[in-house]
Amino acid sequence: MKLDGKKVLIVIPHTQFRDEEFFEPKKILEDEGAKVVVASTTARMCRGMKGGTAQADIAIADAKADDYAGIVLCGGSSVPEFFWNDKKLQELVAAMAAAGKVVAAICLSTVVLAKAKLLAGREATVYFLPEALEELKTAGAKYVQETLLIHNNVILAEGPPDSQRFGQAIRTALAG
Repeated sequence: MKLDGKKVLIVIPHTQFRDEEFFEPKKILEDEGAKVVVASTTARMCRGMKGGTAQADIAIADAKADDYAGIVLCGGSSVPEFFWNDKKLQELVAAMAAAGKVVAAICLSTVVLAKAKLLAGREATVYFLPEALEELKTAGAKYVQETLLIHNNVILAEGPPDSQRFGQAIRTALAG
């Protein structure tokens, strides 16, 4: 297994996360031997938009960048409410990016990376929502209609149909 011994933090909102954006990358990473730790606003049972459930192991505020090889932010309709202005989450992704670790975001969670100043001057993709496009622009990112973008250790994907390719890109980056 290529990812044996690597720990990856997957962050989901406690309600209304996109099931496929969580379960597909998680399976791809675990199949390669990675240990996946799930984080949310608090350690609790989380519910997906399609009825899936996942137990958050830790609160975002308790996660330490040094403990993980990468971080994956999943999307969902509640992401703007719970994650866009989460300063701890912005600090965590910024610290991981600064350490050269894999930082991946899909769907509306791309905005968190923009707010953490990771996308300024870069092309970025996000789930097509006017507020999300405005957030990218405000952060200095250039929105492009691409389903998957890879900038060194930063991986962005547009939405649910891209979940499998997103997971594969994360696996490749972690194995590299």
